[in-house]
Amino acid sequence: MTQAKGFTQKLRARMAAGAFIATGALALAPLAQAANEDHDAALLVTDTASQAVTALDDQIISDDEADRVLSNVDIDAVAKFTLGNKWADLSADEQSRYVDAFKVFARNQMKEHLSGLSGADVTVTDVVPRGDKDAIVVTQVRTAGNDLPQEMSWRVVANGSWHIVDIQAQDIWFAIEQRAQFGAILDRNNGDIDALINEISS
Repeated sequence: MTQAKGFTQKLRARMAAGAFIATGALALAPLAQAANEDHDAALLVTDTASQAVTALDDQIISDDEADRVLSNVDIDAVAKFTLGNKWADLSADEQSRYVDAFKVFARNQMKEHLSGLSGADVTVTDVVPRGDKDAIVVTQVRTAGNDLPQEMSWRVVANGSWHIVDIQAQDIWFAIEQRAQFGAILDRNNGDIDALINEISS
């Protein structure tokens, strides 16, 4: 079993509602306020969740459906973040090949983990601004057969338009965890980016 697949299985067990890949380093300061469902960040999260739930009407997310959901995620920024300082050491060709592999990996991860949103009701309960172009959108996710709602938080940033850059469920910020896992793979392979590309492509 590859390390990336091992991580997928471990994360699946810990994230009951499922999550897809994205990015951002967070140091959240608690801020109590009423939910602002009209905030652009909240509207993006609501639309993304609705797309995912609709796509799961037949219990399966196709590649095209996954790509439509991922269009709300800043995948290029995600890919760059998950490599940390290693990104700057790559050639333009290596960066391009890594981003291409990462996009496929992100799609496959999303298709697998979002199965937990089948039949779910996602409600925005809070919006925590972190500046004019950065916000945390807090949601409650109610799924079929689960009486207790699951809290999921979404970090959303605006760079021209709003995009999702990380998601948290059961205290795991997915992109930050992914960065640690990718760093471990690189460490075991003497920083060889091709080893990581092969790992996430397998």
